[in-house]
Amino acid sequence: MENMNFNSDFKNYDYYVNADLTVYAGEWVAIINKKVVAHEKSVKKLISKVKESYPKITPFVVKVPAKEILIW
Repeated sequence: MENMNFNSDFKNYDYYVNADLTVYAGEWVAIINKKVVAHEKSVKKLISKVKESYPKITPFVVKVPAKEILIW
């Protein structure tokens, strides 16, 4: 997989922090170019799905916290 540069990684992280991803609560998401390109409950399934659709790109992968989790 092609590594993304620091700037695009930061933009994807910034997207993750500021986007309303509650629809994916409790799931793993893959973000490429500030867009959720895949989501799964299993990180292994997510990686397989993303490798199939985007074989040359390394996505930003993160688990969206469950709705019950609060950050103070």
